[in-house]
Amino acid sequence: MTLGLVLLGGALVAYQKARDTHRALESTARLQDIGRYALAQVESDVRMAGYLGLASRPELLANLDGPLADAAGAPAELRGCTEHWATALGRPVSGWDHTDGAWPLADPCRPSGRWRRTTDGLVVRRASADRIAQTAAGLKAYHRHALVASSHSAALVFVGHADGLIPADYAQADPPDAPPLADTRRLLVHAYYVSADSSEGAGYPSLRRKRLVAGPAVQDEEVIPGIEDLQARYGVDLDGDGSADRYLDAHDLDAEKPVVSVRVWLRVRSAERDPAWEDRTLYDYANQDERVPAAERPFRRLVLSRTIHLRNARRS
Repeated sequence: MTLGLVLLGGALVAYQKARDTHRALESTARLQDIGRYALAQVESDVRMAGYLGLASRPELLANLDGPLADAAGAPAELRGCTEHWATALGRPVSGWDHTDGAWPLADPCRPSGRWRRTTDGLVVRRASADRIAQTAAGLKAYHRHALVASSHSAALVFVGHADGLIPADYAQADPPDAPPLADTRRLLVHAYYVSADSSEGAGYPSLRRKRLVAGPAVQDEEVIPGIEDLQARYGVDLDGDGSADRYLDAHDLDAEKPVVSVRVWLRVRSAERDPAWEDRTLYDYANQDERVPAAERPFRRLVLSRTIHLRNARRS
């Protein structure tokens, strides 16, 4: 009987360890899936930052930081956010650093839920990959959208007109059997940030973004729950060779230092507590340096990072 109890106790211990191991592996796999998805979303966006269709440089934009108008020249107000936050295409990538201590976008462009103050923000501006047919019929579907019209020598941000008007200085149709003389695409602007809450519940963090939509206005949407931290540093080209010479925080950037790459860190957190786990890790990356509070230690975490090179980076 004693021998049987010893064997049973050993089997129970082995079963408990196997269950803990299985739970840990399952949690890690889930964290990896979340992190890879979030990184893929950010990477594909950042890699195309600064893309403007046929125009190769933001300096070709006639209204680089100016007010918006529709194709007929009537003023169009960007509703629901800072006036030039979305249209400052001279800065294809920018952001804010958590050490600044404040949400940088003015009212009413506030975060959804509770912005995690220990996290950075990342803003990407570019034209869409999908081209709009260079016809009135093609543009009618994009009434009140912010659009980018471009040729090889100029570009213009404008707001889609109900009649599908194309700005007067740009070709009104594509020539037959020849490359297009003008190009119209949607203006995409995404501001990524981390909220302390998510669609899965209060207290479970998520990666969110502000997105330019029809209006033109700014809409807040969830990218994926489970992202607890976002940090970003910007690679600047100081000698004009197209590669990063230094990585800077957002508040150290200026117009004279062209950004050619972005280094992103994402920290993923599990949704459920693991009683067999206590997270005492010192999270030290970018300019982040923290340990999680005692109440947060039973949650498993994973940090993923990637350096993303901009395909359309300008050189100094």
